[in-house]
Amino acid sequence: MRAVLICHAERSNSDGPGMPLPTSEVEMIRLPINGLSNGDHPIAITVAVEQVEGIFPEFIGDVHVSGMLSKMGKKIVLDLVARGTARLTCDYSLEMFDEHIEATFSLAYLQDTELYLRQPNQQKRIEDDPYALRLLREDDTFVDITTDIAEELSVRLPIKRVAPQFRHMTFAEYARTVLGDCVHVAASDASRTNNPWSSPEQLNGENRT
Repeated sequence: MRAVLICHAERSNSDGPGMPLPTSEVEMIRLPINGLSNGDHPIAITVAVEQVEGIFPEFIGDVHVSGMLSKMGKKIVLDLVARGTARLTCDYSLEMFDEHIEATFSLAYLQDTELYLRQPNQQKRIEDDPYALRLLREDDTFVDITTDIAEELSVRLPIKRVAPQFRHMTFAEYARTVLGDCVHVAASDASRTNNPWSSPEQLNGENRT
């Protein structure tokens, strides 16, 4: 099933500003920029995860994107919040649970055809620094944020995946509730699971203690 993108950004027209952009079916998350007037334009998008190329397979259902597109002359700034639901397997009980994932980020663009043509390595610049100023041609009609949404949500998946009802427990405490006091879990294993969002550096540091 194809997703329906609803973008409430606004653009100028012969009747003046304030006309909502039409609803359209899309396979990528694209924001129309052709004819946008200077100022702030609210964004509201809902798209199925199948249409977000590159998003991790843990995500299910829809991805919701909201925020503001601000235009001033040739510069466009996007302040976005992306929300999705990930279906994860609990590291403790191996049961499935759903986790709300949210990402807040900003992107900046400059519409300058001459500068765009002088810097053909734009894709590499974005790969090196996703938050660097991005160049657009002045006749570009949209910006594609599909990859940005996929990456921003995917990198926020927790490293340790513990169902909400067990997050107050260490793994040792969980094991004792299942197997009784006869089970023995090393202290290092217990402390490593306290925070399901621990970073790799934190985990490595705890392993060395």
